[in-house]
Amino acid sequence: MTTTTPSGSQRSRIAGLRATSQAALGTSRFGVGPGLAGAIIVVYGFLRFITDLASYSALHWNIVAWALFLITITLTLRAVRNAGFHLTTRAFAAASASFAVVAAIDVWSVWGRIGTNQLPTAACAIGGVLIAAVSLRPIREILICTGILGCALVALALSGAHERPPAVGAQLTMLMVTVAPPLIACLAMDAYRRLSRKALDRVMIQSTVSAPAFGPGFFVSARLTSLDRDVEKIFERVASGELPLPLPAGEAEHAAELATELRSYLADDRQNTWLYHAIEESAVLRGNVTLDDPSAGAAYLQPVQRDGLLSALWLLVQTTDGPERRARLRIGVPYTVQRVAGPQRRFHVEIIVYELRRSRVEPAAWAALRSVGGVVDTQTPHGMRFALECDMAVQPE
Repeated sequence: MTTTTPSGSQRSRIAGLRATSQAALGTSRFGVGPGLAGAIIVVYGFLRFITDLASYSALHWNIVAWALFLITITLTLRAVRNAGFHLTTRAFAAASASFAVVAAIDVWSVWGRIGTNQLPTAACAIGGVLIAAVSLRPIREILICTGILGCALVALALSGAHERPPAVGAQLTMLMVTVAPPLIACLAMDAYRRLSRKALDRVMIQSTVSAPAFGPGFFVSARLTSLDRDVEKIFERVASGELPLPLPAGEAEHAAELATELRSYLADDRQNTWLYHAIEESAVLRGNVTLDDPSAGAAYLQPVQRDGLLSALWLLVQTTDGPERRARLRIGVPYTVQRVAGPQRRFHVEIIVYELRRSRVEPAAWAALRSVGGVVDTQTPHGMRFALECDMAVQPE
């Protein structure tokens, strides 16, 4: 028995689809539930349409709306599968335009007769599609589409008031089934994405806990790797005889530029500690935490103290209901205290978190602060002040 070997282009395409699917695994898996809920709403709308067929005065237009709806759904699902289970901007724009036509036809066919059991079922089913798309597109786009659809249905409900008293129950059901589920799904997905971004940010900066006290940051390391590769190329060309010594003017100028950039990075690395790189590489801490460490005291923190300080900063700054708080971190000059066992080097760490009340500090933040050193907290009119007394390691790790 023989099997057909996929061609190179087919293998590349399959690998790309698998990679993109795995890259979006968290959100796509989370979207299974909203997708099922959206399918239930679509089926409900279609059954409602079949049940009330005899009530529609312009039935042929409602049939056209449902036919266009089903065609759009089929083509969109095929496009999503071909794109590795991603809904591209072009596909979403085309689907939105088609659904806008569906809603316009369905709403126009029952305009002014909303109280006579003639409901825009195809337009209401669009709400189910928006629920399924909440995991594939930005929240802003789903909210805009939901708002436009909701405004159209409200205008339709008001259009029947001049003929007979509106069926309040039917109108509320129509609006709730169409608009409420996408809005709830948007809130849930937005909270999930915020939580995921913050968790990934915390994991990324955790690597600085075991990093050298002085050294390049995550982004600088990539540039240093590129510089090292360029320098090795020059050495190889000189060793192979391709480049003569002394170097030609152009090659010599290029080598001088590489050396100057390398020296600047090495000089900066002896001034910036691991804490500076952790703050700069964190999306939560960068721009919200001001670091003042003139004597590079952060370099003398032990790994346990590093982890505690970083965790405390992250927990004190990040919020769940708004933008991150602003904080100021100051590491003082080392000093010596006399102990029975001999002199001991210590230094103070001061953390000021603005617009923070003591009741809002999480228990995990207190535990993290205590792992750094002794803590004295003070409530000020501007926020919370934490003063820590830390033992200094003998040498930077």
